[in-house]
Amino acid sequence: MMEKEPNRLADAAEALSIVDPLVKWIKAKRLETPATLFLEMHRPLMPLAWPAAVMCGTFIAPFFGPDYYDKIEALRDPAALDRLLERLAAHDGEGGSGIQPKEK
Repeated sequence: MMEKEPNRLADAAEALSIVDPLVKWIKAKRLETPATLFLEMHRPLMPLAWPAAVMCGTFIAPFFGPDYYDKIEALRDPAALDRLLERLAAHDGEGGSGIQPKEK
């Protein structure tokens, strides 16, 4: 049996702690539909996301702060995309997911 890498996400709770802020931001901006389409469209490229993020990290990290590698840790978990899409699809009242009529 292969041992997990030490930096790999340990459990689902830790993975959700990475995914939750992203979901809250997307819902606050009401971008559920475009985000879902974007993520589904790029699903075949997910195996390349982690190596690309690490390779470009020295150039990108200054823009995302000192915890850049913690932020991209979810890219190593293949089920993280599914969790993110499930959270975006959930209608839990944390943001508007439907079109609300304007009040006059």
